Amino acid sequence: MFICQVSLARDIPIIIQNYFAFKNYYKDIKVFIICPKHEMDEFKSKLDYDDFIFICEDKIISFSKFFDIFETLSATISYREEMKLRLKWYYQQVLKISFIMDFVQKNEEKIIIWDADTIITKKIKFFCKDYSIKYSTTFALHKPYMVTNRSIFGKLPKYYISSLIQFVGFTLTEYKFFKNMLYENINKYEEVPTGLTNIILQNIFKVHKFYNGAFFSEYELIGVSNYLTKSSKQKPIFYLRSGLDGQLSRYQFLIAKLFNVYHVTYEHSHLNKDSRGMLERKQSWIKFFKIIFRGYLNYNLRNLKHNFYYYLNFSN
Repeated sequence: MFICQVSLARDIPIIIQNYFAFKNYYKDIKVFIICPKHEMDEFKSKLDYDDFIFICEDKIISFSKFFDIFETLSATISYREEMKLRLKWYYQQVLKISFIMDFVQKNEEKIIIWDADTIITKKIKFFCKDYSIKYSTTFALHKPYMVTNRSIFGKLPKYYISSLIQFVGFTLTEYKFFKNMLYENINKYEEVPTGLTNIILQNIFKVHKFYNGAFFSEYELIGVSNYLTKSSKQKPIFYLRSGLDGQLSRYQFLIAKLFNVYHVTYEHSHLNKDSRGMLERKQSWIKFFKIIFRGYLNYNLRNLKHNFYYYLNFSN
């Protein structure tokens, strides 16, 4: 199994936990870590395992080149300065998509993008034959992402829920469809990362006239493309993310698994009070039970709603 993660050194403790969690469920894994050049030595020293391969982000596309493209394309955009504050967030998404496209095309192997701040808690079947299984969530559909996707692809599925679940699979069949959808635009450029950067930013600026914080998601782009490759009913999963303010204990992980939680995400880089310093704190039991009980109830209720709308849309 091949896994791609784009990360900064701050995520190394979570990457280590997730690595050993993956090893509990899968016999053979290979993890590609894309990171900044100045942090490469730290990654290599702290992740001294044979299953890791380290790639300097500059080998894909440098941030300076990404920034130059942004500067050119955003010259007349009213929210240019606001978007600059989150530009590295958009940059890391281009790194992920560029890498998996190159990897699948060259190796004809399946691969998974997995967020560096996320720990797997339950074995996941990622693929079925030549296609990714369409895992999803009923909680996180952000409309600006879909507006951007519609502009990029020219269409959207008839009925669709969010793929923003901290991971997504990509197969050779799905790569071929994805590349074909972008063929006319991406072939204008000598390199795929440059082409992707231009396509994403051009479409953001084309359809979003006012600043909304976030206009694009790599998970939603790949998720929609995979759905269009072969449409089938999406499978919502339960995971823990919102509300956590500390690290789970071993027993809390076991309880989460009993509730069919597939993974846990520590958003420790965010600036809110729950996230700041959360890796130095233990998750309190009271808040843990509140989060898991409320989340489990909402997950099941929303899943019923998803099933109703799915069959309503496809019953004819």
